[in-house]
Amino acid sequence: MKKGHSIIIMIVLAAFMLFPAAAKAGDFDGLKEAKVVWDVHAGDEKIFTDRISLIHQTAESLKKKGITPVFVIGIRGPATKYVMKSVEGTKFEKDKIEKKDEIQQKLLKATEDGIKIKQCSIPMQRFNVAKNNVVDFVEVVDNVWETMIALQNKGYAYIVP
Repeated sequence: MKKGHSIIIMIVLAAFMLFPAAAKAGDFDGLKEAKVVWDVHAGDEKIFTDRISLIHQTAESLKKKGITPVFVIGIRGPATKYVMKSVEGTKFEKDKIEKKDEIQQKLLKATEDGIKIKQCSIPMQRFNVAKNNVVDFVEVVDNVWETMIALQNKGYAYIVP
């Protein structure tokens, strides 16, 4: 390879390393909305809280780019305990949820900002959670996987955070 070609290649590579956003700027061209269904099932309090915060942060970041986020969070498995009014009488009764109110405020804020939250009824049955024990801003669905399948077939991206 000629010395001149090597220098040009090095300059181009350096430009991509120094300005990575410029290399990805076209990713959002023409995008008006971003439809995503998020599969959230983390039972660990810190992980669950982090995932919900990141989902909300992503929605806000897209809005700043002029893109409308159309987000649905599907809650299933052990994450069910974070959308309950009370753990009493459930299989989560012995679980210590230190920041339940803070978590539910984050979830409520997300719904106020247009993010839909759907709770699967299957883990509710398995963990002895009554429908009236789920916070009012969360929709209970028969099977959240079915909901995710339907949404994916309607063009939603599927993400497991």
